[in-house]
Amino acid sequence: MSLEFLPGSTIGILGDGVTSRTLAQSAHNMGYNVAAYSTKPDAPVLAEADYRFVEQGNQQTEFDSFMALPSMITYTSSWLPANMITGLQSARLPQGTELLELTDDHALGRAFSEAQSFNILPYATVSSLDEVAHAAAELGYPVVVKPIFKHKHHDDTVILRGDWDLGLVAPMIDGGTLIVETWLDDAQEFAMTAVRGVNGDIKTYPLRQTMVAQQHLRRAWTVGDIADDLMTVMLGVTERVGDVLQYIGAYNVAFFYSATGNLYVRDIAAGIPPTATLYDATTNVSVAEQHLRAITGQALTDVFMSQAAVYMPFTTDQIDALSRHWGIQSNWKFAFYQNDMMLPQAGHVLACGSSANQLFNQLHVAGVWEFEE
Repeated sequence: MSLEFLPGSTIGILGDGVTSRTLAQSAHNMGYNVAAYSTKPDAPVLAEADYRFVEQGNQQTEFDSFMALPSMITYTSSWLPANMITGLQSARLPQGTELLELTDDHALGRAFSEAQSFNILPYATVSSLDEVAHAAAELGYPVVVKPIFKHKHHDDTVILRGDWDLGLVAPMIDGGTLIVETWLDDAQEFAMTAVRGVNGDIKTYPLRQTMVAQQHLRRAWTVGDIADDLMTVMLGVTERVGDVLQYIGAYNVAFFYSATGNLYVRDIAAGIPPTATLYDATTNVSVAEQHLRAITGQALTDVFMSQAAVYMPFTTDQIDALSRHWGIQSNWKFAFYQNDMMLPQAGHVLACGSSANQLFNQLHVAGVWEFEE
């Protein structure tokens, strides 16, 4: 079935993150109407939507109305409730739901990676404190313990460096399944975003490096020199994910690179992650626009990198310090979200230039963010 979808039609968007708002803006720019659904009345995407559906309670009446309106539905976030994923089975959804299911469940995601012979960190699934202790001893400390479903809060993830830390896991033992995984200190994190079209063609975006800073906010920057063999492996894994799942649209593959030179697949996610905002300043086509081209059956655009950039999220506490640079930094692009639902992140800065190292020097001197020495 052709997925060609002409301007003037309506696209339904799911996702409460800021990238859903960006996608809605891009859809309007391309001539589409936008319907948006959320259980949160302050979701950013609702401000950009032509048709708004906000669920009250657990009735799903608004969801049913939302499903009936657009000619096509898409999502930018992988964190959708299980009942919503089930409801999408009958929708015209070019992305499908298989990658959503892999994204939400650590065990399913790892089983998929193992089936494709991707290199992943050793892990075990557990449900009791004794099983956590046994798994940690088998894997070797340090380990990370987290709920098997990824939509749980960051606070439900703990790192154990010895059996003396086992008490930290006690609040997580509730009869549900947990995953215990080897933890890598000093590992570098990389991510690759790709968009797969209806004809199976895949356009990958330049590799970016990421790290988690204060309040679980993730920074990202363009990568300069990297070993060819390492790049080849990451590119191959990313393309294989899209081909095996027959996925259409934008998706993301994240990697760990250990201090000993081993590469691991960390995560696979559907949709557009916040750090992909980096490409708004570094490439000729944004991920949001390319995603829309894919799901509406258009030819995908070749991706070219024009400059280096660093994506730096900021909080409300940093706004005063940031304001001193408003009229000074000619190579900074500011974005203020003005939405309390996005807190603690109040916005982001895209610093653009010739190299990420030079940009980090500039950002360090600015005195807005904290940096590890």
